[in-house]
Amino acid sequence: MPLPFFDGVSAPAKVQRASLFALATILFIFFFESSFFPHVQVLKLRNAKAERARTEYYLQWGPFEPMPIPGFVNTGLPGKRSCDALKHNSTVGVQKSFFLNDNVKQIAMSLDAHPVVDYPDDLMRDPNLSVEDVIDRTWTRMSGSSVWLPDQKVYLSVTRIIFCPSQTWSVPRMSFLRGQLFNEDWEHLENYNITWGDKQINFPRVFDIPAQWEVGGTLYGPEDPRVILEEGVEGAEPVVTFNMIGRQSDWKRAIYVFRPFSNHTTILTIRDKERAETEKNWAPFFVPEEEVVPASLASKLHLPLTTTVRKPSEYIHFVYSFKPLHILKCHLRCGDCEIVYAQTLPETFSNKHKEDGGSLRGGTNFVPVPIPESMGLDRKLRVYAAFPRTNIEGHCGGSFYRPEFVILVNIGSHFHLAFASESLDFGTSLVELGPQDDRCHKGRILIPMSIAQWDTTHRQDIMTVTFSIDDATVQVARVQGLLKYILHLPQFKTLFKKDGLLKGEEAEFMNLLSSWAGDDVRGCLVEAALNYTEAQHEITHPKDHKDELDPSNELLRKIYEEEHREEHGQILNQEIKQDEEEGQGNEEEEEKEKEEKEDEKQDKDHDEDKGEGDNKGDPGDEEENRDPGIPDLEHGTLDPDVLRASQKGHDEEKPHEGEQDDKQPEPAQYYKEKQEKEHEMPGEQKHSAHLEPSSHKRHLHHHHYHRGRSRR
Repeated sequence: MPLPFFDGVSAPAKVQRASLFALATILFIFFFESSFFPHVQVLKLRNAKAERARTEYYLQWGPFEPMPIPGFVNTGLPGKRSCDALKHNSTVGVQKSFFLNDNVKQIAMSLDAHPVVDYPDDLMRDPNLSVEDVIDRTWTRMSGSSVWLPDQKVYLSVTRIIFCPSQTWSVPRMSFLRGQLFNEDWEHLENYNITWGDKQINFPRVFDIPAQWEVGGTLYGPEDPRVILEEGVEGAEPVVTFNMIGRQSDWKRAIYVFRPFSNHTTILTIRDKERAETEKNWAPFFVPEEEVVPASLASKLHLPLTTTVRKPSEYIHFVYSFKPLHILKCHLRCGDCEIVYAQTLPETFSNKHKEDGGSLRGGTNFVPVPIPESMGLDRKLRVYAAFPRTNIEGHCGGSFYRPEFVILVNIGSHFHLAFASESLDFGTSLVELGPQDDRCHKGRILIPMSIAQWDTTHRQDIMTVTFSIDDATVQVARVQGLLKYILHLPQFKTLFKKDGLLKGEEAEFMNLLSSWAGDDVRGCLVEAALNYTEAQHEITHPKDHKDELDPSNELLRKIYEEEHREEHGQILNQEIKQDEEEGQGNEEEEEKEKEEKEDEKQDKDHDEDKGEGDNKGDPGDEEENRDPGIPDLEHGTLDPDVLRASQKGHDEEKPHEGEQDDKQPEPAQYYKEKQEKEHEMPGEQKHSAHLEPSSHKRHLHHHHYHRGRSRR
């Protein structure tokens, strides 16, 4: 069939035109495959050189050290299996982390005119303190969250800045949000402009967020920022979520969303639900919204009439809680939220786990898992990955935080946890701990902040994650092999297939069972986190060996108790013997002094009766000469509290009439009471009695903050 395109041209020209046409077709398919042919699999040609170059690019920051990720898989069979039966182990790689820094002096100077920023007079008048010293004592930064912006080819990092003139960092006066830009190599971009619409936005900058405050109060301004970008949507604006107190929420801590380029802030409110005293730890993610391509356009492009394309979402979703699993859907402009999924857990299916003192809370954002089309999974399936964190109490004198890796699955209107790991410390990537380092101090607070990027180009599998350590650092670490880890989970081989159990008439029932089994997975995670924290505490705070004895070994325990009593009895007897020797020496000195005085008196008073010289003298003189270090129980010179305790102990030990006293007396009762008295904090009651009264609202703010910190 003759083609007009080739008519009237020579053979070489025909070859040239055919080549150009073929090249144009290949480029068109390559660039517009995801938009116009979302269901068509196109063979991708491997570029070994590009793959090798990308691998070498990441290795310039150092090698990836092996990191095991033990965890628990959702089998879809709830309530009847132990955590050991749900175990799944594999290994990924983790690279040494690096720090993101900022110019705190520059921040302080830019906020010097802010009405809340007022420095203490004692710092400003101290001639020995420089400006840098004052800033160092009143400003700090923490909790950095980052995301890769593919359109601008930069990382956007949002960090919490704290102004604390009291120098008590747990109760700052005001917090601000700082925005920084970094290039692909994580080099800071100073005085860098981003074009958004018709305006230029300069970075770094302190975001203009409408915070409210009252004179003399504390804990104002935005806290705990998380930044997220909707992937696969051209021109999408990042979203920053944070929590803050203000009049709009009746001074309760509420969640807000902020658009950093359009400078729009919205408070989030759950419909038909009273606002909680503290709203924190919501983990954000996006559910893709699609629209059908108009039939006329589809016809012109020779596409199926039912072709859909991605559009920017008007809503953002949150994991509101993990126990039970609740999912929120919030409008980005007006802030209205509704619970779109609420997990119900019947008692008959629940499995009892050791969870007292532990809970799972939001950490990073959830990001979509890039599952290859070649796996043949159900198209309704959406899979998300994140690093939430556990809060464990009761082991280190405060909360102990560690991240975990979890997989969240969404099928239609159902959500469930498909996998949850045990606690992760990322080896030496984030915190280097020596054998003598206290695990309850250094690295106790290890909080995952954001998943900044997941690079799967050129056969890579590198996830970039940001962390905050001990509320003092902003660190970036890379993890290699998480996609491979996920795709080798058992569910992806059977349950999630197009012809798997989640299809057909039993799909609703199987989704319900998976939800219940997901709570088993969560319970195993918390139980493992409790065991991990206890093991970390044991490293630097080992238990007494007798505490580990089996309660049934009664004789062995009694041996330890007898040894303990003998040991303490020897110490007390030594103290008594030492005090008696000191007392005996004092008596000899007193006797010698009395003899000398008697000799002097005999020399002066020849006519006095010599028998009077043998008297012991006036009681008043005896009282003055008595060693004040020995308590006079007879005359009540002993401290009243100790005396009462001593008399009470004596009365309790005194046998009743007609009973034989087989107990050995405790001659060192006073010294025991004295030691206990010395260990009390003097002036503690006085301090508490003279606390300055504060306003009700300020007290409420402190209550909200500390409650929020405990729910971190």
